[in-house]
Amino acid sequence: MGRDAFLIPITTPEFERTVISPVNLTELPIHTSTLEEVKTPENVKIWGVKNSKLNKKFYDKMTEGDYLLFYHNDHYRYFGRAGHKFESDVISREYWGDISADMLYTITVFENIDVSREALNEVCDYKPNYQPQSIRRMSNEAYRSIRREYDSVKEFVSKPRKEIES
Repeated sequence: MGRDAFLIPITTPEFERTVISPVNLTELPIHTSTLEEVKTPENVKIWGVKNSKLNKKFYDKMTEGDYLLFYHNDHYRYFGRAGHKFESDVISREYWGDISADMLYTITVFENIDVSREALNEVCDYKPNYQPQSIRRMSNEAYRSIRREYDSVKEFVSKPRKEIES
């Protein structure tokens, strides 16, 4: 199958704080060994997952290079690639306050996109009203549906929408 793809809903203020505006992890009291695998820890985009049994299942499947599609207000707004994963409650407390998202990952590639929920659901054969409520791995069938029409998830999200929705 190649790379996995993850559908990730976002909350705007928190996402802006640590993804839209990269952060400097070297300023936080994080153990040095945690940061050794992070490329440019002084300027990194980072996002997290709330700790639950289901979220952990998907988080554990995420590997470096996987596709990330960030969802907000009925559209997939951002495309990224997963970087290094690690766990830390320091970052969520520092940047997200009461939101306990301690299963973290860096984002190595990051672009604005505009893919409607309907367009993705149609190509992936999801129900028309499907929208991710928390992190979800794109099903194998959905991934194959995209690959039948496009070379990659990246190509799918990069196409002008009128070509997909018509």
